[in-house]
Amino acid sequence: MLYRRYIPPPPLAAFVSCLWYSEGAQGTHARERLLPTGESGIVFDLRESPRAHFRTNPDIDGIVEPATYAPVVFCGARTDSFLLDTSEQERVIGIQFRAGGAYPFLGMPASEVANATYSLDDIWPRHSNLIREELLSSTNIDAMFSVLQRALLARLKRAPFLHPAIAFGAATLARPSNTLQVQNVVDRVGLSARHFKELFREQTGLTPKAFQRVRRFQQVLQALHNNSQEQGAALAATCGYYDQAHFIHDFKHFSGLTPSEYVAIATPHLNHVPLK
Repeated sequence: MLYRRYIPPPPLAAFVSCLWYSEGAQGTHARERLLPTGESGIVFDLRESPRAHFRTNPDIDGIVEPATYAPVVFCGARTDSFLLDTSEQERVIGIQFRAGGAYPFLGMPASEVANATYSLDDIWPRHSNLIREELLSSTNIDAMFSVLQRALLARLKRAPFLHPAIAFGAATLARPSNTLQVQNVVDRVGLSARHFKELFREQTGLTPKAFQRVRRFQQVLQALHNNSQEQGAALAATCGYYDQAHFIHDFKHFSGLTPSEYVAIATPHLNHVPLK
């Protein structure tokens, strides 16, 4: 398997956490569960066939009807997991946005595309397929990353920026071990609670509370991947949960697994959980 990750320089660094490329990702499992991050992304499938996504409900571990998309998809900020078909060899390249980072490139409220996956052509009409064709004609991975950077910079020139209160709120609510309530953040930014929550959802795709919950869950995943010596109640307290019951409930809600079940099947990729 070949995997490359590239962090773009400013000004894109303020909106994009990384560009990535993966080839030959076929493993021993036919499907994998992709866990929610609260962030948006774009995926260009460089194969001839489109990707298949399966919406799931972790609480009942059910699979809704599969939905197949065009070779270029936009994945909105999510608080639920979904399944990916990994039975075939893949060759994909993507853009991972920071929290709220996709908003300047959308041309619409991020809330309109949250918790769902769309053909990028619906969001960037006439542009997504042209970008994909340019990627396919590129001679190497670095050239592909340059294609994506140029496409993003072209849209950024005429894009609205995040409201400073939302940028501050997202950074604060995502801070590791932060036990602040949303109201504490509201008190600091000088907006009414209603205005802050509406603006936060418009620009990040999620409500402040939902965003904080999913980012706290991501902190737990990172601790588990780092082989943290803290377990159970100690880990729950470190990550800002009220108690261990609250910790287990949220973990199962977002992943469909208990922490110990996740650790038993975890891969080097934080949010990709193999399924039989």
